[in-house]
Amino acid sequence: MIKPPTNLRNIAIVLCSLLSLILSAQEFNPKTINLSQKPEITDFSFLKEELKDVQVVMLGENTHFDGNVFEMKTQIVQYLHQEMGFNTIAFESGIYDLWNAQKSINQGQNTKEAFANSLFSIWAKRNEFQSFIDFYDLNKKDLKVFGFDYQITGNNGTVNFTKDFFEYAKRVNYKIKFKQEDFELLLESITNSGMFDEEDISYEQFKTELTSFKTKISQQKDSEEKFYWNQIVKSLLELGHDAFTKEEILSTFNTTSYDNIRDKQMADNLLAYLKQNPEAKIICWGANAHFVNNMSSINEPILKEFVSMGSYIKKELKNKVYSLAAVTAEDSIYLQNKWHETPIKKHSFEYFLKEKNTSPHIFISSNQSKMQILAWNRLFSPITFVESKLNELHDGYFYFRSVTPSSIIDSVEDNKVFKTKDIQTTNLSEPKDDELKKTDLNEVVIYGKRTAYQVMKNVIESLEKNYPDNPFSSSMKTNIQAKISTITYLDFDFIAEQYDLGYVNHINRSAKKIKELRWNKKSDFLSESLREYHGLMYNCPIKYAPFLKKGKFKKFIFQIEETKIYNNEEVFVIHFSSPRNHSTFTRRVFLSDYSGYLYVNKKDFAIVKIFENWSVTEFPEQFREGFNLKNLLSKYTSKEYKNESMLTDFTKIGEYYFIIQSTSVLFGNVYNNTSEKEEFEITVNSSWKNFNIQNPKLIKNKDEEHSFEKVKYNAGFWNDFKF
Repeated sequence: MIKPPTNLRNIAIVLCSLLSLILSAQEFNPKTINLSQKPEITDFSFLKEELKDVQVVMLGENTHFDGNVFEMKTQIVQYLHQEMGFNTIAFESGIYDLWNAQKSINQGQNTKEAFANSLFSIWAKRNEFQSFIDFYDLNKKDLKVFGFDYQITGNNGTVNFTKDFFEYAKRVNYKIKFKQEDFELLLESITNSGMFDEEDISYEQFKTELTSFKTKISQQKDSEEKFYWNQIVKSLLELGHDAFTKEEILSTFNTTSYDNIRDKQMADNLLAYLKQNPEAKIICWGANAHFVNNMSSINEPILKEFVSMGSYIKKELKNKVYSLAAVTAEDSIYLQNKWHETPIKKHSFEYFLKEKNTSPHIFISSNQSKMQILAWNRLFSPITFVESKLNELHDGYFYFRSVTPSSIIDSVEDNKVFKTKDIQTTNLSEPKDDELKKTDLNEVVIYGKRTAYQVMKNVIESLEKNYPDNPFSSSMKTNIQAKISTITYLDFDFIAEQYDLGYVNHINRSAKKIKELRWNKKSDFLSESLREYHGLMYNCPIKYAPFLKKGKFKKFIFQIEETKIYNNEEVFVIHFSSPRNHSTFTRRVFLSDYSGYLYVNKKDFAIVKIFENWSVTEFPEQFREGFNLKNLLSKYTSKEYKNESMLTDFTKIGEYYFIIQSTSVLFGNVYNNTSEKEEFEITVNSSWKNFNIQNPKLIKNKDEEHSFEKVKYNAGFWNDFKF
């Protein structure tokens, strides 16, 4: 091909740029269908013609946190099922998890529980999604559920997957050449830390073994089981490849080339399901960005390298697939318990929709000339607008004039999912003052041949016997101090009522209601909420400590340093450390050297004292910014953690051991705009009493109170809570 002269090419580029500006600025008045705030199912009848001959509908959402969008999508799903015969709901959640959920539902398991154990919690554990679960439960005989994601997304995957994986390998006479517990830890590392931990299984061994296993699966007779395990192993190979090779790309976009391997495999899973079930009519539930038909009109750096799941599906199915995106012109977004401003760009797609403002909901088909334009939009980010062709991104748009944030289901509302055991009817008596004294004697007792690992095995086996796994309430008193350099800028006490589901078999956090607050030092800086200190106020090691997990504790280094008398009981003093510095073994998002000491009662193998220390080796860049201090301290704009430590004491009260004291210290640096730094330190001291396991006082998460403004000091009330 002969290239045109350079000057002509430049003129063409300028003309194209001008044309783009003209198209973006022209009057935008496509045909729309208006819907009421609460439409009836029959109001969606326009979809019958719009989706004629369509086999796959992809229902998107702009964020995964818009509760009323979940409810509207449920109504659309209901219409598509009842009026158009759609019979499969495919979720952006794990392929294994949803297969397990479908089998559980077929076997009579509670539908709500099945979804809670399989879907991402952004849906399954939100109140606004429950209307979908109710709909599915009523129609489960005529519906199927499928997961197209390569990730592990629920308890089905974290609890059952490795066991089922190895059992299937055994059934097809294939010998997996690595240990089951090592494979389980590797998957946990990939899922929780996003990294491929090669300490137990190398990537080459992982890749070789799973590739060989996939070949073995392909030799089996065709069946549903063969289909699923083939796709699951393919997904695992891509998931492992992702974790081993990629580095996260920091941007304001929901998706980047960081997601390309995932999106390609999600498309492969969905298309394979359709090939396996050619009569299926599928509704996909996931994010707008994954369901984009065509990215070619986007020139935005970083984003233009992304290849969406939807583009593979569109190329394969053509007009048999339809992408319907949810869009809103809200100028703020609710994340992490607060609203963030997200201004609307003038003359953008969202701007025009907001200006119409004629209806709470609007449907716009891309199958019209008015939509064949370049327009600014924020369909890939809550804040960043990009220019692209609307008709190429999605086949239709459903506009929400306003969105409401989804709300978490209160974890205490459904007691049926709790593990229960017989509760003794005897009242819990408080320890006497002399029982609370720390009696550190200098005497060192020589111990026998019992190894530290034998002791820890007994500790883990005795957890349910030694610590409560039923709900209980208590009273809490806490002092919080915060310093920058040598200056204390915050020092206050508060008293709270606390409700806990138990220390064993429950990872849900406790709920607190602050009753009284007393300022000892209050500068012009003030935190917005006590929630900012939540992780330091109460972080029960029995619930969360990685070294108390079966299969994982063997990877820690334990050493019995001595035995001694502590609180009039003989205890092992055991030093522990983790040879791995990522979150699977440290439960911290920053890389750190994790170590400490355990005091283990020799009589019943209860841990009565824990000291934990995290020495930070690498603090993530994305957590350095966003340090919103005020007034005199507003000059500090970023932070880094250097060290965190936590000391926790337990005392036996009645049948169980309870936390009675804890001290947390967080140390690091804060930086100003010129990169000058000062040391900061936050210290949190807490104590507990009045434990009630017979008739605990319930506090639902939605009833918690953490606001400084709403909590007042009352001397009389304070005196009633003497500790």
